[in-house]
Amino acid sequence: MVESEHGWVGRGILTAEETSQGMGLGQGNYVLNKHTGVITAHRSLPPDLIGEEFDQAIETGQPVQGSRVYPPLHRIHLLKTFEDPQTVQYQVHVTELEQPNNPPTTELITIDKETLHFQPSGGPLSQAAAWAEMLSRTTGSWPTDETIDR
Repeated sequence: MVESEHGWVGRGILTAEETSQGMGLGQGNYVLNKHTGVITAHRSLPPDLIGEEFDQAIETGQPVQGSRVYPPLHRIHLLKTFEDPQTVQYQVHVTELEQPNNPPTTELITIDKETLHFQPSGGPLSQAAAWAEMLSRTTGSWPTDETIDR
């Protein structure tokens, strides 16, 4: 763990065996913002350099160069509405967790089971499609009704 002016930078601790197998190569960093509690995922530079980049972004008012991992921004609910041998379709409800009084958005996405291309795409819809595809690989069937926070 490395402390910077505006956060703490850390990465997973590997066992000696994992290190000997090269599993640390490319291992990313996480930054916990001291002021907000938000955790962001960052690239695999040395932690002190990530801390410097993070501090510079905060001090200059620039966006942090990492993707937010906690707390989640959206609650995504997938409801399967159609499936045939080539495609699966979901009704996707997205609720903004930081603005829960905003009405949720609802869209239909269609996923091609062979190519995994889906329409429409973008933001939470991409996360919904990726989640459904991952569940189909791990369980052997496309999910019927799932909720995730991302």
